[in-house]
Amino acid sequence: MKPMRNRKAFTLIELLVVIAIIAILAAILFPVFAQAKMAAKRTAALSNAKQLATANLMYMNDWDDALVKTFFGFPSYPTCDWGNNGGAQWYSWRHSLAPYHKSKGLLQDSTNPFFSEQYWVDQPWLGVGQPQPRYATNFAVNTMLIGFANGWCGGPWTPPGLDSLSTVEDVAGTIIMLPSRAQWTDLKPQFLSKQVEPKPWWCITPVGSSSAVCPAGENGPFHAVGKQIAWVWADGHVKTKNPLATMNVSDPVKDDWGASLYGIDPNTGTHYTQADRQLWVDTAWGEYR
Repeated sequence: MKPMRNRKAFTLIELLVVIAIIAILAAILFPVFAQAKMAAKRTAALSNAKQLATANLMYMNDWDDALVKTFFGFPSYPTCDWGNNGGAQWYSWRHSLAPYHKSKGLLQDSTNPFFSEQYWVDQPWLGVGQPQPRYATNFAVNTMLIGFANGWCGGPWTPPGLDSLSTVEDVAGTIIMLPSRAQWTDLKPQFLSKQVEPKPWWCITPVGSSSAVCPAGENGPFHAVGKQIAWVWADGHVKTKNPLATMNVSDPVKDDWGASLYGIDPNTGTHYTQADRQLWVDTAWGEYR
C-alpha cells in the first residue's frame, strides 16, 4: 500500500495576499468600467442630438433659413382658443421636423430615463377633428432664440423670437436645441435656477395614467449626462458643455442662449442682464455643479 502524500494547502497569509491583490485590481478597474460606461452614454447622447441637428438643418435649407417656432399657427390673443383656434390647425416644431426624419424615435434620447413611449406627450389640440402623432419630449428648443410663436396667452406678452438664421448674431455660439426632461416643447435658461421653481411645469403624466411624475426630481429640467449636456447649436454642430458654463457670466452682454441679446424679461420688459445670468448660476440645481 502506497503511503499518502502530504497535500500542502494555502496558508492564511497567502490567502490574505490573494484577496488583497483582487481588492486592489477591483479598485483600479471598477472606476475604469464606470468611466467607459459614462463615455458610451455621452457618445449616445451626442449621436441623438446630431440626428436632430441634421433634421433641423434640412428644414432650414428648405425654408430659406427660417428658424422653427415653438408653435406654428399659434392661437391669437386675447381669445387664445387653444382647443379650436377658429378651426385652423396648429402644431409644434416637433411636427414641422417630421418630414426630415424616418422615425418618431429621432426625438428620443436613449440616455434619458423618460424616453419610453408612455412618456410621449399627447397633444390633442394640434388639429380639429384630426388624430395627431405623439412625439417624444426628450428635446426642447431654446426659448430665448426661438420665442414662443406670436405670444404667450397664459400670461405676460413675450417676444416672438428670431425668424431667420441670418439674424442670429453668432450661429456657432448660440444654442438652438437641448436635451430635456420636460414635457414642454421649449425651455428657458433661467430654469437652471431653483429660485424659478418651475418643477410642476415639467412633470409628465404617462399615457393611461392620471398621476404625473416629475422626471427631473430635484435635478432640474435639462438632461445632463455626467454634468454635461449635448447641445445643438444654431449652425448645426453638436457639442457637450456644462450648462453653467453656457451662461458666460464673465461676459456682460453675451451668453450661449442669447438671453442678453434676444430674451426679454416679461416682468420688467428689458433684456436679461449679466446679473440675471449670475443669479441663475448661483442658484442652479445641484446636478449641474
